[in-house]
Amino acid sequence: MLRVTQTKNSLLDGASMSGELYTTPKDCEDFFESIEKPTTVIAAPRSTFIRAGVLTTVRGSAYMEYGNTKVLAIVAPPRELVRSSVRRVSMGVINCYVNFAAFATDELELVPEREKHLSSMLTKALQPLVCRNEFLNFQLDIRVLILDDDGCLLSTAINCCGVALIECGISTYDLITASTACIYRDYVFVNPSAKVEELLWQHRGGNALLGSSSHEKDEPIQEHGLLINASMDTFEQLAQCQQCGYLKPETYVQLLDYTLEINRSLRELIKRVLTERVQEQHTLDMRERDEDRLQDERLAAIIERLQQQGLNEFIMSNIKEDPHTAK
Repeated sequence: MLRVTQTKNSLLDGASMSGELYTTPKDCEDFFESIEKPTTVIAAPRSTFIRAGVLTTVRGSAYMEYGNTKVLAIVAPPRELVRSSVRRVSMGVINCYVNFAAFATDELELVPEREKHLSSMLTKALQPLVCRNEFLNFQLDIRVLILDDDGCLLSTAINCCGVALIECGISTYDLITASTACIYRDYVFVNPSAKVEELLWQHRGGNALLGSSSHEKDEPIQEHGLLINASMDTFEQLAQCQQCGYLKPETYVQLLDYTLEINRSLRELIKRVLTERVQEQHTLDMRERDEDRLQDERLAAIIERLQQQGLNEFIMSNIKEDPHTAK
């Protein structure tokens, strides 16, 4: 006889809850009744803040706030593979490391597993983006620090890493953008919060809502699931599309359309941020060039005076009497 066991899905392993919020079906029901149900689906990003080049000690860095989710990404230039670990590879190697800040979560015992899952999924999302054929026998290390988690953690990390890669000067095929959407009890949540993601995991773990009659044999299985989609719009290519839960084909396509629309909005925002970053860097370069030019002019004037006056006369002309000593 076939047995189906509900297990925790790594896609939902991003909600940082303080303690067990939903320990009983009644807790799930109370929370679901307390949240605001979306009457119409608005496929738009959360309030977003992105800053490239936030760290001066590394070549590529970016910081992103997606609602209350806060992520910092750092990209170092490619470095040669260690000889002891070199293997025959036709493309460069990408290594992603995700770490939670000490204050980002209270579930310390789950942090290593969550970091491992997020690192693996982030690596899979960025591999189609980077031109790995340009650094053979080299590896690219990408590090992500999670400062706060309020849902959409993986998609926010993908967006932040995409900006950091451009800032570092790594060749990419396109800009990458990612977003998250889910469905629960016939309600579609775009950019779900950490509490909604936790509610979905509790449902998958068998802690369903009281109002759900999916346990009855005559009732169909109720749709519940989450979709994370990372896309590159120039080539109309999906870099990564991960889904968990039970979704009908038409619902899957609907959630996919919502995420693609959000990705297009985020793409325009990221393009504007990178354009402003280039303009800012150009302004700094021009200012530094002007300062160097003025310094060269001062040095040229000093050399000219030295040649005209001679060394002794030049030294004596630059000696000034101390007004305090003169008194």
